[in-house]
Amino acid sequence: MLGRFEILLVIFALLIVFYFVITLGAGKSKDPLAASKISSYLFGVRVLIIFIAIVSLILWLLS
Repeated sequence: MLGRFEILLVIFALLIVFYFVITLGAGKSKDPLAASKISSYLFGVRVLIIFIAIVSLILWLLS
């Protein structure tokens, strides 16, 4: 069974992998309008990942 510290590492590793997969899937576009949409989409993904990381950290500290 994993300890508290290992669980925290697994959660953060999964979040990092999730971010890289989304970033690679979004790709780069030469069209300025599409690039702007991708940029705002990736900003939303970063906000979501940070939110999940903070909630995970709080739950980890309370367990």
